[in-house]
Amino acid sequence: MLLGLLVVLDRFAAAYAESRIADEIQKEGFGTRPDVTIHGFPFVTQVLDRHFPHAHMTARDVREGPISISRIDGDVRDVRIDSGFRKGTLGRVDGTATIAFGELAKVSDEPGVTFSAAGPDRVKGDVDFGIASGTVVWQVTKVGNQIRVHPLSAEGFSLADLDQDLDFTVPVDGLPLGLTFQNLSVTAKGVELHVTGSHIAFSG
Repeated sequence: MLLGLLVVLDRFAAAYAESRIADEIQKEGFGTRPDVTIHGFPFVTQVLDRHFPHAHMTARDVREGPISISRIDGDVRDVRIDSGFRKGTLGRVDGTATIAFGELAKVSDEPGVTFSAAGPDRVKGDVDFGIASGTVVWQVTKVGNQIRVHPLSAEGFSLADLDQDLDFTVPVDGLPLGLTFQNLSVTAKGVELHVTGSHIAFSG
């Protein structure tokens, strides 16, 4: 009986801390409330110390300039928070931000194009210019704080006269919590950015 009560109390403490931290983190650039999960056991001692060594954060539909990031997943270390659960710091965040192919297509300004993965740093799609149509393969790379999508080859027409029309960039310089992206890869879900951040302060 007592053990069961302690387990319930511990779970309540975890849920309370997760909810309060999520509420405050949302104010740091997230349009919607992220999901926060605290790891480790027992939780009560972590709540009393207001120090959480390991947590996980997930946010969906995060607006970033001209695009919406479908999902941000972050492994969070060394979370510290004040007694009022209104401000604190995240010692380290390491995770991914996924840009769906549909969002990439919007920035391309090519009507009707549908991107799909064509390799670890490449996408492909069908384009139609009216006078010419075919399949194009683009290389996706990180250039500064931008994603560059550069055409490499085409089937059905020559790239010679259309190369610049198919070359575009996506700025990524306003991620929540001041996160920065270090590198990227193309997956079946879209373009996946590796994002990091250290000593991140948050405050309501």
